[in-house]
Amino acid sequence: MIEPCALERWFASERTPRRCDLSASGAPPITLRELLGIASADEREEFMGVSLGYGPPAGSAALRALVATRAGVPSEEVLITCGAIEALHLAVNALVGPGDEVVVQQPMYPAVAGLARMRGAPVRRWPLAREASAAERLDALLPLLTDATRVVAITQPNGPTGDVLDENELEKLAQLLAARGVLLLADEVYRDLAIEPGLAVPSAARHSNAIVVGDVAKPLGLGGLRVGWLIARDPVLRERIATLRDYTTLSVPTPSDALARIGLRHVDALLEAPLENIRANLSRLRALAARDHLLSFDAPRAGATAFVRVADADGVQHALAAAGVLVVPGALFGDPDYLRIGLAGAQADFADALAMLGRTLEREDAIHDA
Repeated sequence: MIEPCALERWFASERTPRRCDLSASGAPPITLRELLGIASADEREEFMGVSLGYGPPAGSAALRALVATRAGVPSEEVLITCGAIEALHLAVNALVGPGDEVVVQQPMYPAVAGLARMRGAPVRRWPLAREASAAERLDALLPLLTDATRVVAITQPNGPTGDVLDENELEKLAQLLAARGVLLLADEVYRDLAIEPGLAVPSAARHSNAIVVGDVAKPLGLGGLRVGWLIARDPVLRERIATLRDYTTLSVPTPSDALARIGLRHVDALLEAPLENIRANLSRLRALAARDHLLSFDAPRAGATAFVRVADADGVQHALAAAGVLVVPGALFGDPDYLRIGLAGAQADFADALAMLGRTLEREDAIHDA
């Protein structure tokens, strides 16, 4: 049985052009011309000479080395995949089977939960509880773990809330799971998008019981390359995942591999515009929340979205859609009182959409008071 991914099915149904699209969860896409424009002459020449044959199954040595250096692991622990979704697919299918149990953070991207259920594994949800201390969060996790628990899945930083586990909290989580023989699956696609100045989002990659997923789509606007990766310290697990990969895509397209190398060599330049937009748009959203009692949220520390609580979230989402502004229903993440609002888009469009959101909230409030 194939379980539909409700979030992706929703996106597939929302293809009508919008006045302002705040549904994206990463950096706006850039063009091939823009990417090659920041490349050196040697990088452009290297790209033009790429073979159009099959690439190495694990990805090029150069791309794996770039990923490994940023994660602080040996390059042999890196497998390049067709986007983060293939990495998640491979990890869950290699690790989980009937009789296993999986715990997922709540809220988070729903793919892991759906893939686990398709493998016959019950899924338990671990509420994020941003207001709780690190100890209280781990205490809330403990009752969810059983002898059948195989994997605990998180996003670091969390999507859609932008919450970040600090180094100490991540260390204790990994140790807690390792003591029980449980693997930690950490989706780290937003890790480069640190909103707080000076914040370095810690990675789970150094932990022996962790599988880490990343990509060039969310932080760099390079989703069309379909390049992601999976990092696993355990060689037996890596071999199992690589063997499973023989039945999916075999390898990433060689032009995409070459372009991803350019992107990762110029990360700082590519992050500059989306981070500037995220910080400015977040400031505007904070100002609206300060003025309007119908809207509240905990400010994200990293990532490209805010998870906003509003009165009658479903009604507000539909009213905004009718007016040409697209935001994502929180119900798709299991939280129907929330909306996910993308922060990385153009500042003028965001300001226009926020004004519309303010007017929509006022109308909804007046209707409820009538």
